[in-house]
Amino acid sequence: MTELPKTTFFNLPSGKKHTLIEALQKEFSHVPLTDASISNIIQYANIPRGSFYQYFHNKEDAFYYLFDQHISITIETFLWILKKHDGNLFEAMVDFFQVIISDEENYRFFKNVLLNMNHRMEDSFTNIFTDEKKKGHFDQITKIVDFKQLKSAAQNEFSQLMKLLSTITVHAMTQKYAKDLPLELALKNYRAQLELVKNGVIERR
Repeated sequence: MTELPKTTFFNLPSGKKHTLIEALQKEFSHVPLTDASISNIIQYANIPRGSFYQYFHNKEDAFYYLFDQHISITIETFLWILKKHDGNLFEAMVDFFQVIISDEENYRFFKNVLLNMNHRMEDSFTNIFTDEKKKGHFDQITKIVDFKQLKSAAQNEFSQLMKLLSTITVHAMTQKYAKDLPLELALKNYRAQLELVKNGVIERR
């Protein structure tokens, strides 16, 4: 398990911390983790090489810190969208997908990660809504979702449903990035996949 950044990183003035995070974002948005260069990061951040090791143990430490920040922001975005749709899970998923793949700032980072995933990254994406270490997020989702729209079986296995939806979402994002699909086509494909799940779990009235 990769360690957290060192205390000196968290104690940095906000301006310097922001500059360093931007440098990490730039490097990890252009090359896979295995090819990332600490030399590039310190050049982008305009810091001495020794300073990098005052803040992070290694480049993996730096990458996973940034990765976890993106995951947390993504979850907060989903919660906001779910509230906006009054707990309608499937409407929220479509809106969420569109927002994520349209976000210029994070587009390159997510594209690079999804096209060069290792097991840890894949696991984080698959469990993005249900991670036991971030159980508070899952609890918030269950408080917002309108369960009256779901069949009782889906309600009872809600964590499994969320894992399935996250898997479908990650697959659709990967297809969009790998094939450079136009937004509308990526959205159409995603809707079609969601519809298959929706037909099995939505309570028809």
